Amino acid sequence: MREEFLHYVWQHRHFDFLNAKTTEGLALSVVFPGYHNHDAGPDFLQAVVTIGDMRWVGSVEIHCRSSDWFRHQHQYDDKYRSVVLHVVYEHDRDIELSDEERIPTLELKGLIPPEIFERYETLINEPDMLLCRNHLQNVESIIIQNKLSESLIERMLRRQNGFQQTLDSCQKDWNELIYRIVAIGFGCKKNGTAFELLAQSLPYKILKAHLNSRLQIYALVFGQSGLLENADCEEYTDRLRYEYDYLRYKYRLIPLGLHQWNWLRLRPQNFPTLRLAQFAQMLYETGNCLADKVLKANMQGLRSWLTLAPDDYWQTHYLFGKPTAQHPSGMGASIVNSLIINTVIPIRFFYARFNGDEQAQEDSLALLEQIGYEDNKTTRIFAETRFPCRSAYDSQAQLELFGQYCARKLCLRCSIGEKIIKKAPLPTPYHD
Repeated sequence: MREEFLHYVWQHRHFDFLNAKTTEGLALSVVFPGYHNHDAGPDFLQAVVTIGDMRWVGSVEIHCRSSDWFRHQHQYDDKYRSVVLHVVYEHDRDIELSDEERIPTLELKGLIPPEIFERYETLINEPDMLLCRNHLQNVESIIIQNKLSESLIERMLRRQNGFQQTLDSCQKDWNELIYRIVAIGFGCKKNGTAFELLAQSLPYKILKAHLNSRLQIYALVFGQSGLLENADCEEYTDRLRYEYDYLRYKYRLIPLGLHQWNWLRLRPQNFPTLRLAQFAQMLYETGNCLADKVLKANMQGLRSWLTLAPDDYWQTHYLFGKPTAQHPSGMGASIVNSLIINTVIPIRFFYARFNGDEQAQEDSLALLEQIGYEDNKTTRIFAETRFPCRSAYDSQAQLELFGQYCARKLCLRCSIGEKIIKKAPLPTPYHD
């Protein structure tokens, strides 16, 4: 028996609650099972139960066996003194808070419909990475769609704490926040951290004073990256160095170390040098409208903005001082889509939520429906199932669903898994 299953049974009252009694034979009625606590302390808080003729309000602790109370050493933790009911699968010993006070105990063994546990065990032990794949015929499409929509919102909300912390560190300067988040997006997974350090060490307010000069913007970005220091001497790099040396002294800048940049297993079009050139060009072309561009541009405007090609030098170079045949220097469609999906839309959602604008939140998510379905190893798992695969709206939801539920086998917290486990209707809980 798994404790998480007992949590599920208690929370949803999937047991014979009409005949529930404490181990001392007192009638038990569950008025409210409590709020599931995922932090330290009892498993459910603010529960309301009636034991005999007395109503209790307090915490509920759940274990597989009563003796687990001592095995987990709850007797030494004051947080557990608020427990009014001990729910266990098997009662093997009484629990006393003091010599005169015994915690009422509900033993669930014999009260849980066996088919519920069998379905749970069958689901949780599936060898398929998508545990519910062979059971989806028992789930209505509306439940699947609702869970995907819920997962997409959860994905956006998970980003909010990080955004809020960054906004606080920027003294509520939205341009600075957007600049830093966009910088991380340009770095992608391989160099996102390096781009983040670059943006932190080169504040937007400094760049803002030089947005009328492409040379100075390039000099600041490349100089601060540290990649200019060992670049071969040639006219292009000499001009950048000359400008950066002056600006570095003026603003007392300390460039990043070369070790911050990752080159391993990168294709030339993803080299940090070319990505930095694209970033510098984006800043120059955007001018003082960075926040407006990110927060207000339509899909066509976003694509045009993010596909800007850097200056001519980068049409024949991937690295300083190493000429190549002419090649496209703007960002490809997949990188642009990734930036819109993982950077622009989350920022818009955060901004709308910060301002309490529900319509703008919906509008930001609707942009995902204008982007194609993402193809990666996770979304391919869903491709041959009943899960919709129409746009990035679906693929982003699937990524969240898989990462936060499927991969962690948290089927009991998922409405799809819950439907599969319930399958047959259960009696409606009685509310006193």
